[in-house]
Amino acid sequence: MANIPHSEPFQLPRASSRAPLAPQSAARTLNASRTPSSSSLAATKAGKAGKAGGPAPAPPKAETAAERRAKAWSEMPSKKMNSIKCADPFASNAKQYKTKFAGVFHSGGVPARLHHGAVNVKLCWSKDPSTLDYDPLLVTCAEGLLETVHPYAYASRACFGELLAADGAQQKTVPLVPRIVPSIRAALVCSDRSVFEGGVEAVRQLSEVVGEALNEHIHVFVVQMNRRSNDKELAPKILRAMQTFEEGGGQPAYKVIKSKVPTYCSINI
Repeated sequence: MANIPHSEPFQLPRASSRAPLAPQSAARTLNASRTPSSSSLAATKAGKAGKAGGPAPAPPKAETAAERRAKAWSEMPSKKMNSIKCADPFASNAKQYKTKFAGVFHSGGVPARLHHGAVNVKLCWSKDPSTLDYDPLLVTCAEGLLETVHPYAYASRACFGELLAADGAQQKTVPLVPRIVPSIRAALVCSDRSVFEGGVEAVRQLSEVVGEALNEHIHVFVVQMNRRSNDKELAPKILRAMQTFEEGGGQPAYKVIKSKVPTYCSINI
């Protein structure tokens, strides 16, 4: 009789002693196992950088004490008040003086100095402006209308206006009109807003003093001023200057203005 091998008896698997996971817990466990850790991501990036041959990213540089003080100063509320550009006292003459007026004023060629008060700045003359010779002082002040830094920007406009307001200014100014016109025109052409405003105010003051002597040059000023007449802040100043041209130059001045600016209305209507 053949020997039949005896097989082991079949046994059922034992039940696990652990409680079955809830569906949400099982999902979180599966996602956690699939999500790489931050250390593994850093290692992967470093490996890619090494393979690409690029340098490893440098750690952030710590701020120095000087940098922290400069940052704190730049974030102060008073920073918004520091909008006036000032001339560099240590710059060379070629860089420091933009116009001839700056060099003359700095060397004492203009008998006036600025007085800085608590709120306002005013011009203090060492001599009475009515006793001064306007040639070439007034022409030099007109050249300074192109200045954009303090103190030359304020000084040039203040000197020009106060010289025109002095006694006997008309007789001294009329012969100088042809030499003053190019400087004022250059200010009106300038893209700097403050320079343009200074040019508009200067030509208005000049028109009040010389009157009809400015008629042959009005077309030069009107064309440049009309280009910015759409600006809501500049429009009233431009209109006032044109009205001053008409008031001082009469009907001939009105015809010139009307030919260049058809929308202009006469003050005599």
